[in-house]
Amino acid sequence: MKRVLLLFLMITGGMTTLSAQDSSWQATLQGQLQVLEKSAPPQWPTHADTLAQLAGAYPQVWLLQYYAGWAYTQLSFKAEKKKAEEYCDKAAPFVKKALEMQPHHTETLTLMGYWLSARINAVPSRGASLGAESRQYAEKAIDADPANPRASLVKALNIYYTPAIFGGGKKRARSTVVETGEKFSRFTPADALSPNWGKNIYDVLNASYQ
Repeated sequence: MKRVLLLFLMITGGMTTLSAQDSSWQATLQGQLQVLEKSAPPQWPTHADTLAQLAGAYPQVWLLQYYAGWAYTQLSFKAEKKKAEEYCDKAAPFVKKALEMQPHHTETLTLMGYWLSARINAVPSRGASLGAESRQYAEKAIDADPANPRASLVKALNIYYTPAIFGGGKKRARSTVVETGEKFSRFTPADALSPNWGKNIYDVLNASYQ
C-alpha cells in the first residue's frame, strides 16, 4: 500500500511540475506585452528577441509563435528602411508557423496579411506581387471573425496604400477605415493574452481624414 501511495505521489507531483512548466510562459508573455506597450522603438528589439526565445522554448504554443512574429513585424514598420527587411526576415518563420498551427484563426490570418504589408513597406516594388495576397489574407481573417478590428485594419491599410490606378487610394479606403473604427469601439479582448493591438495605428490612419 505504501509503495502504491508513493508511486501515486511521484506521478501527481510530476504532473504538477509539468503543469507549472507549461503555464510559466504566460506570465513572461504578459510581462513582455505590457513593457512593449510603453516602449519606444529603440527598446523593441530586445523584447522581440525575448519573445522569439520564448517561442523557441515552447514550439507547441501557437500564441507564442504569433507574438514573436508580430513583434518583429511591428519592428519592421518602426525601423529605418535598411533594417526593415531584416526584421521581416526574422518575423517570417514565426508568422508562418503560427498560421500553420492555426490555419483558420482570424488573428493568424490577420498577421500574415500584416506581415506581407511589412514586406511591401520594406521593398515597395513588391506591391505588385504581394499587395493582392495581403488583401486576400485580410479578407479571410474577416470571414473567420467579422468583428475582428485588426483584420479590417489590415484591409484598410492595404486599400489606402494601393495606388488609385490599381483600385486603391485614400478615398476608396474611407468606408473600410470607418468600419474599422466602429469595430475597435466595440472590441474587448477575451483575456490579457489575446491580441489587442492596432488601435493606435487606426488612430493615425483615421487622422489623415480630419
